[in-house]
Amino acid sequence: MKHVLKRLAEIVIDTQLASRELVLRAARAAERERVPLVAALVQREGVDELALVAAIRKQVRVPLADPGVVEADPEAIRELPRAVAHRLRVMPLSISPYELETRVMRLAMADPTDTMAIAEVEHVTGCRVEGHLMPLSAIEELIENSYRSFVTEVMRREPRVASATDAVTDVTTDAAIDAATDAATDAAAEIPDQALIAQDTHRTEVPRSALEVTGGAPQPSTVPFHRVVDEASFELRYRALLSLLIDKGVIAESEYEDRIRLLMKRHTDES
Repeated sequence: MKHVLKRLAEIVIDTQLASRELVLRAARAAERERVPLVAALVQREGVDELALVAAIRKQVRVPLADPGVVEADPEAIRELPRAVAHRLRVMPLSISPYELETRVMRLAMADPTDTMAIAEVEHVTGCRVEGHLMPLSAIEELIENSYRSFVTEVMRREPRVASATDAVTDVTTDAAIDAATDAATDAAAEIPDQALIAQDTHRTEVPRSALEVTGGAPQPSTVPFHRVVDEASFELRYRALLSLLIDKGVIAESEYEDRIRLLMKRHTDES
């Protein structure tokens, strides 16, 4: 019998950490506030964070990352913008080298059953995600400290032109670091050709242009294992396609409505 991965809501209800009504309320809040369900459950509804970690660990059997000893690799941090990490409540811990055929990112997650988050990270980084469970509060603290340290280090390495202002002060404040974090993370990242190749999820071979750049030597390609669109319902994909066609002026909304009326009339006549 094929094993079916339980989602977070099922785990919480099955282990009686929260009632079905509370989980539904948290889900509505998460959708409204655009935060992960795990954040709404813990921070809005007061679900015990350590009990939740234990319940997920028992059901999902993912590795557990110890927040007291874990250190994030700067090479992994540069692959995932801070804004994405914070929104998804995930933290890149390490990344396999390019010599390997498939690059793997170890990712600390408060909810390793969140396939949408996994799909987005794989799409952004071009790596296969290996989820590691970590408490929500520990992930948020790790994101704050690790990205700040990473950006501070990048800023210190930047060549600077001496000026009178520099002679007066050379202090970088926390506020300046916070404001520059997202931009500096993206700017500092030297995105390899293969990361760009990985955006095309329908290709597994190295394109000719990439071979020319690397002098003909094939490089390992990294292709996401999930796509966000695969997680969406047919109705949602249909509505997205329709809105795109209307927004781009391919069809008018009135034409769409007229075609529906025509097809309804034909169906009635045939009946």
